[in-house]
Amino acid sequence: MSKNDFVDWKRHPVTQQVFSQLQGMITQLSEELVEQTVEGNQLRMVEKASAIKAYRDLLNIEFEEPQ
Repeated sequence: MSKNDFVDWKRHPVTQQVFSQLQGMITQLSEELVEQTVEGNQLRMVEKASAIKAYRDLLNIEFEEPQ
């Protein structure tokens, strides 16, 4: 895979749709996380924070040349 292949993949409409849905889930989970802070359910808060981190990592994926 080349950098051009990677850029094409990131620009592909299907990839853009997946990334859009991930961004929507980040927004929703962030709002839920704020609401649950009041309730104090720490386990659910950690789960949601972890999911947000994972989704952000996917959205920020970059191409690295194989060594």
